[in-house]
Amino acid sequence: MKKKLIFSVITLIYICIFKITNFETGDVGSATILIYIGVPFFVLISIILFIVSFYNFYKEKFNVKSLNFVLLAVNFISLVIAFDVLKFFLDPINW
Repeated sequence: MKKKLIFSVITLIYICIFKITNFETGDVGSATILIYIGVPFFVLISIILFIVSFYNFYKEKFNVKSLNFVLLAVNFISLVIAFDVLKFFLDPINW
């Protein structure tokens, strides 16, 4: 359970860093890897962890004091931030 929380927090931090800085490094190769491989990977992890934590939260009969509620909240925040990142990738100007 703690591994899921660690993955969720790392995902949230990575997406927040991307949102704040847009990975403006000046190095084209590393920026491409960070943006076009890293961000979709972490968004996918966030979606999977959100679904798993929601399922476990449902199985525990919506116990707010459980760790699954924290996981659900962290992954929901990640998905809300990732929605704006998704709009960045779907914009044809950025292709």
